[in-house]
Amino acid sequence: MKNILKIVLLIFVGFAFSACLKDEAITDYTENGIKPIILIPNGNFPTVQTVNPVALDFKPTAQTVDLYARVSWSKPLDKDVTVTFVKDPSIIAAYNTKFGTKYEELPAAAYKLPALTVVIPAGQQEVKVPIELFADKIDLAKSNMIAFRLTDASGQAVASNFRQIVFPVLVKNVYEGNYEVKGYFYHPSAPRGISATKYLSTVSGTRSEGQVGDLGGWGFRFDVAANVGGWASAGSTPAAPAAGFLNVDNPFGNATYPGPGGFTSALFPNTYDAATKTFKFHYGYGGGSTGPAGWSREIFETWKKL
Repeated sequence: MKNILKIVLLIFVGFAFSACLKDEAITDYTENGIKPIILIPNGNFPTVQTVNPVALDFKPTAQTVDLYARVSWSKPLDKDVTVTFVKDPSIIAAYNTKFGTKYEELPAAAYKLPALTVVIPAGQQEVKVPIELFADKIDLAKSNMIAFRLTDASGQAVASNFRQIVFPVLVKNVYEGNYEVKGYFYHPSAPRGISATKYLSTVSGTRSEGQVGDLGGWGFRFDVAANVGGWASAGSTPAAPAAGFLNVDNPFGNATYPGPGGFTSALFPNTYDAATKTFKFHYGYGGGSTGPAGWSREIFETWKKL
């Protein structure tokens, strides 16, 4: 009888000890000699020139970019992890020094930060922090960037090489993109057809920049309103009034005009068709021995967005 009582007592103690183990919080997360690390996905600057570009449409309403923290381990932890980020402009300065860039910190009016201390809940491996950005408050003449650092993870190890992230901020108006371009370049000695793919880039919400004819390094800027206007030269293009949009045909008197194709101002009135996303350009410039007011180069182009 005494032996039976001993056996029952041992079984009871075993069950009690097992129950205590199950209720006890796990404190050692080591697995095969590896412990969990908290990191920012894609945040491997300054190891490499990480590019996490944020492309914004030019509009007054908020647009977001998500900042993430992640538990790098084989499974989620069974306890909450509180992580803290800070916005850190010194990362931008270090980035510029390392890669020879000229990024500037995004102006304060152009973003809105939520709380930068957040929780990765038990059972999850990732949390995101949405950063609100306002494209209409950004100076597009500058290269803009915002940067963050992961500083704390409630006692868990923070990755040394994935704790910083940079976001170059790019803004696009509705006209930006690749265009199929067809037309003709009237020139005193080298008239030629134009068939190319060109990129129209953003200057502001209504202002864009494109390539002149087939001349690399030559550009022009313009506004889109009721019609296309506001010509300005860019790159190597002569400045107005030696260059600009035209509404008359062959003002210089090129012997090569009209040439093939029947290109006229009436067919290329410097307009934009929003329905078909198509520009009709007629512009020109003076060059060579003709003097700045000669308008000896005359270009007709159709730009249709791809």
